[in-house]
Amino acid sequence: MVIRLALCLLLLPLPAFAEGRLELDLIPHPTHTEIVVGEMVPVTIRGVYERSIAREDLVIAPTDAFDWIQLTQDDWHREMIDGRSYMVMERRLALFPKRAGPGRFGPAEHSLTIITTASQRAEALVRASPMELSVGAFPTDRGWQFAASNVTLQDDLSTDPAALQDGATVTRTVTLRAHGVLPEMLPPRPVVSENWLITFAAPVQRQLELTPEGPVASVIWTWQFRPETGEPGVLEPVVIPYFDTATRQMAQVEIPALPIGYASFKDNQVDAGRISAGSRWLLAAAFAAGLGLGAAVLARWYRPDRARLVAARLARHWSPLPRWHLWQAARSGDLLALRGAAEEYLRPEEAMDPALRRAALARLDAAIYGRDAGRFDTARFTADLRRAARRGVRSTGSRPRPAPAAALPPPP
Repeated sequence: MVIRLALCLLLLPLPAFAEGRLELDLIPHPTHTEIVVGEMVPVTIRGVYERSIAREDLVIAPTDAFDWIQLTQDDWHREMIDGRSYMVMERRLALFPKRAGPGRFGPAEHSLTIITTASQRAEALVRASPMELSVGAFPTDRGWQFAASNVTLQDDLSTDPAALQDGATVTRTVTLRAHGVLPEMLPPRPVVSENWLITFAAPVQRQLELTPEGPVASVIWTWQFRPETGEPGVLEPVVIPYFDTATRQMAQVEIPALPIGYASFKDNQVDAGRISAGSRWLLAAAFAAGLGLGAAVLARWYRPDRARLVAARLARHWSPLPRWHLWQAARSGDLLALRGAAEEYLRPEEAMDPALRRAALARLDAAIYGRDAGRFDTARFTADLRRAARRGVRSTGSRPRPAPAAALPPPP
């Protein structure tokens, strides 16, 4: 019976005191005495073992109070402690508190296969007690909350967004990078929605770089912008606040404002103090129209019937719109459109050479409605209309004389 009991004891895991010093500790390294929610807390799991280790398995108890990540591979090395050589294992972790108040992390258990003094393999289980951390609330309860250090923002553009070619797009890439934070803790992509802008948003890219000092996370937001109209617009700046773990204050980075527009729209604008050639023509036409209107008002008191016709001819002669419509219809070859533009350009009562006008319109009607109409000469047609209109303007200077008395009918 005694022999059986001894064999059972040998099969049990070897207690820590049976083979010298076997210790495991959770050691926090907070960067400040007042940790806030989301702030990184470096932690080292340190094991000190007097015996050589043939196999090991470290298990950390799950917790809902912290997110955590292992920063580097386990570091196994020999170390002199109190004049004796020990096998030391160190694992570096980064903890991130998920809520305010007291938080517990651990325990951790290290299952070992050690080499005994008798050069035999034996199982041992070393346990680290859980550690307690007091976590403060985040400084603000509004907006996205993340705590980090060395936060930078980079804004890259594929071209000048304020001078785009017609129909072109500009690609904007914003990279937000922060130390001491995980990628999923960085804020979501800002929403860009404007009525004057067509927006294409690429999938968000989140990246993680592990260093002994802590994780470095980055998020990349990419948009393609194209103005829906030629008129330029401006995207408002976007402010991203965060808690700076180095200064212990709220800070912010900003995505700058972005003007977007087509270069053609900018080229058509007139600089202050300068008048473009097109504007000069418009001013001249407006001035001539004003003169014609004034002449018509004055002439009305002397020759009401002729004055209205002269004023109409002058306004039609100097206005660029009827001439422009006539030229456009002749250039397009649309004879029906040319017929309407001719009526707008020179009405029957305004032509002092009605025969020339009627002949030109008769040729046009024959080309439109005739069965065997050939190719119509639009250049000759418009030239005839212009000659009829010019003759009418030049022949308006004489005043009709009264009829002789002998020709007047006898009074009733």
